[in-house]
Amino acid sequence: MKTFKEFLEESINISGNASVGTIIVGGQQEPERVGEEFTADILYQGNIHRISMVTENGIPSKPELAEFLQDEYPGAMVQQIYTIENSSSSIKITKDKRYHPAKLDWV
Repeated sequence: MKTFKEFLEESINISGNASVGTIIVGGQQEPERVGEEFTADILYQGNIHRISMVTENGIPSKPELAEFLQDEYPGAMVQQIYTIENSSSSIKITKDKRYHPAKLDWV
């Protein structure tokens, strides 16, 4: 464990851009990538699904998101995109909920 004197003698370098979520303390660390989280309502196989996603490249447009989803949800149509908050990772699906009309709820 460091003594208080050793702690005070360390040089600390704080850099980065706090407005986009990257702060580097000490100068030797790799900056952590911070992404943006959003939710989208999609129509897939006659059902409405609400999916949560994270991206580092900004929130995509409806056509861009529909094209990206074709691998996992072929024929899906994007109804609406909602922004949430900053998060980390590249684009990936984090949650999927389907709207159940009989229950009037997302399941």
